[in-house]
Amino acid sequence: MLLEDHQLLSVQWTELPRGIKFGVGGGCLVEGVERRGLVDIVTVSIAAGGQIVLEAPLGNATAYWHPGFDPGDCLPADWKGRIGFSAVRSAPIGVLCDANGNSGFAFAFDCLTQEGELEYGASEEAKTFVVRLGIAEGLAEARSVVRLAVVAEESGYEQAIRELSVILHDGIAGRAAAVIAREPVYSTWYAYSQQISHEIVMRNAEAARGIGCKSVFIDDGWQKFGDGRWYAGCGDWVPDTAKFPDLRGTVAELADGGLETVMWVAPFLMGELSEAYSTLAPFASHYAEGLRTWVLDPRHREVREHLVAMCSRLMVDYNLDGLKIDFLNNVMSYAGTPSTGDIADVGDAMAVVLGEIEAAIEAARPGALIEFRQPYISPAVAPFADVIRANDCPADADQNRRSTINLRLLAIDQIVHSDPVMWDPTAPVETVSRQLLNTFFSVPQISMPLDVLPDAHRVRATELLTQWRSLREVLLTGELSVGLPNESYPVVSSRLGSTLVVGAYQPRHLELDLDGISELVILNSTAAQVLPYTVAGAAPRVGTVLAEGSAAATGIELGGRGFVDVAPWGITRITLGNP
Repeated sequence: MLLEDHQLLSVQWTELPRGIKFGVGGGCLVEGVERRGLVDIVTVSIAAGGQIVLEAPLGNATAYWHPGFDPGDCLPADWKGRIGFSAVRSAPIGVLCDANGNSGFAFAFDCLTQEGELEYGASEEAKTFVVRLGIAEGLAEARSVVRLAVVAEESGYEQAIRELSVILHDGIAGRAAAVIAREPVYSTWYAYSQQISHEIVMRNAEAARGIGCKSVFIDDGWQKFGDGRWYAGCGDWVPDTAKFPDLRGTVAELADGGLETVMWVAPFLMGELSEAYSTLAPFASHYAEGLRTWVLDPRHREVREHLVAMCSRLMVDYNLDGLKIDFLNNVMSYAGTPSTGDIADVGDAMAVVLGEIEAAIEAARPGALIEFRQPYISPAVAPFADVIRANDCPADADQNRRSTINLRLLAIDQIVHSDPVMWDPTAPVETVSRQLLNTFFSVPQISMPLDVLPDAHRVRATELLTQWRSLREVLLTGELSVGLPNESYPVVSSRLGSTLVVGAYQPRHLELDLDGISELVILNSTAAQVLPYTVAGAAPRVGTVLAEGSAAATGIELGGRGFVDVAPWGITRITLGNP
């Protein structure tokens, strides 16, 4: 319907390689096309009310990947696919993936900050895939041109995402990662929700350090009025002294025990119970019913100055090691509304205030950690947070894997963290393995009441985090290869130097390229005791296998195709000799 609904007869079309074409209309004009590596860069001068349209062969498409991808809607019709974007909501990038894992169509727009919406989907009438960017008035006022990047050659869809991400991040310097950004986290949120206190934090601190965590994220509930799962008291950001009589002392005690402290804050939420409400209410016209609080409008200078001062004060007053900054996407309730502040566009305002907050935090504590989470993942705000976390998915290990992989494919300099893992403490110990193995290609966060956790669960968590740390460089910085997105990434692998780590999240066939590999590590997050495999090349590789829980290594020959014995819900390490 996109091809029928938007007066495309007046669109001027330009042909690109592989049957892809783009069109402009409504005052938009093509200024030029240039090749940059594998990508064609199209420069378009824009006008309010205009449009940019892309059309590509549908081919054997199985999924349309975008930063908020979820397999529940892999390949939408063009009358259904819609995604808004701005500095704190997704990003204008999309990749069409076929049944072989290749991309015949991949694109990105460089309008990363201002508000906009992409329409996309399979055209019933034309049997093609269509994308449309309508030029809103705010976007046209903010900039005169938009650059469109289209991958010119067929490639694996992961490579296509990476090519586009590099272009989108071009000229955007990432924030230096805090030391603890690459260390496992103990989070209080799922373990205790808002029912936290100094005593609860300290009861869990020793156990957190014992399983391998290096920091404690004190989440929602530390602040005054922080009870009831609602936010009517947010705004002052001072401790609830009944829970934390001396918050700075809590932080110091954690530091004495070898744990750094990062504290949760939702700076744009402001409740009527707060003292700040009396002065900031004129700058918070939107009431979020689901959160039972007002949302501050960042387009006002008064709001930005207040938030910068507040974040700096928290860092200094409590000697924190970082902030977990939450609920940023709620400001998009102001998208498309007239501004009464000094900045017109919400995305522009957020880029300004987040930059100022980052600078204030860095000045207060050089090397501090700043965490954002999905969906505020635009490259436009990447310089302001060294950690980007998967969106909330309590106990959903598969969603945690999907979310962290999506972030890994898009992020350049940021460190990807999992959503804190939680599980039923009465469940079998294999549950611990499934939850943590699904986070292995990110930095694991854990949120369980460790002080009362069954010994077997705590031991298993310790074992897995020990293994994760031994493989950390490969897992976080290696060359990432993932299975089909519409199948929820059933197999994920990362290669660095001579080490290859393969994660099996469904009992699928493993395709192994062992050229130059001396260590093969198989993460088996299934109940299977054997997995089928194929080795690229004809020469067999001989090695020794050491599975978790095994006291002795056994011999193995990997060549051609066959089955490899693996530890169910565990990790198998194979040391390979020369071919």
